[in-house]
Amino acid sequence: MSGFAAVAPPLPQSLTDLQYIPVPNMEQDSLSFLRKAINSPTMDEVKQIVKDMALELNVLNKIELKKGDDIVILPDEPRHYLFPDILTAVDQNIPVALIGPAGAGKSTVCKQVADALKLKYYLQNAVSGAHELTGYMDAQGRYIPTSFRDAFEKGGLILVDEMDSSDPGGLKWMNTALANGYAMFPDHPDVLYKHKDFRVIAAANTYGQGADRMYVGANQLDASTLDRFISFDFQYDTKLELLVAGDIKWTEYVQKVRKACATENIRIVISPRASIYGAKLLKAGWPWEVVENRTIWKGTDMELRNRVYASMKDKDNPFGVSGMSAKKKAK
Repeated sequence: MSGFAAVAPPLPQSLTDLQYIPVPNMEQDSLSFLRKAINSPTMDEVKQIVKDMALELNVLNKIELKKGDDIVILPDEPRHYLFPDILTAVDQNIPVALIGPAGAGKSTVCKQVADALKLKYYLQNAVSGAHELTGYMDAQGRYIPTSFRDAFEKGGLILVDEMDSSDPGGLKWMNTALANGYAMFPDHPDVLYKHKDFRVIAAANTYGQGADRMYVGANQLDASTLDRFISFDFQYDTKLELLVAGDIKWTEYVQKVRKACATENIRIVISPRASIYGAKLLKAGWPWEVVENRTIWKGTDMELRNRVYASMKDKDNPFGVSGMSAKKKAK
């Protein structure tokens, strides 16, 4: 009587080592039929599952927040790798400035911090004058409040977004409020002290030194205002980008193009939005080259594109060619 001896295959050292286990005396069609019968994933699907799990393990970390004698464990969700440090600083009532490129997720992190601290979330866009912070009296003598006033008086976290596009003089009004905890408002004859739960985060693309060749709308900010904040260099979180976008092949390509543009000193923003939007459009059935043109290049001339393609390895280019040949094929 014959029998079968079960021999465990060696564990793969990496995803690229994963292969089908050879089964003697069975045709591929039989394996396919059996796999479908038992609802088993294909090897490509297994590889994708392993990649997804690895990403989640790197991005979804247990975060504990100490509140007095209590320890609050935050629920798992995708967060930027700087989130724990930002959360700690804001919880310690320190004004925080997040400085980084467009699409890095600065405003998303601010909302996550507010939720973690159970604070109401307020938003203030670029400040064109102090009245957008203090509020003002209208022609009928009625006070028109602002989100800053509400957060300052009632408690909450306010994000001053696009701070480097603000008027430097208007922002200076915040100096006393942030450093001393009190401020004057048009409808209040005496100083108004901040609420114990008032917190502020600013977000900007530059460090307040003025416009650069990429962010031409940025203003130089007063040094006294900048001194009120601690700064975080808020760059793209590539692992988070892969997890949020969902399409690993497309997102890895976007990241390689981004890296090549940086190597070639090409002034173009290729943010995680290109990964997220592109993944959705590819899933909707758009051709790869159309998605690439509309989410990455956006009218960039072919001379610059040629430089990027030339700096990328052939395997990184989905067209299999570069430069003008890629352009012809894209058409």
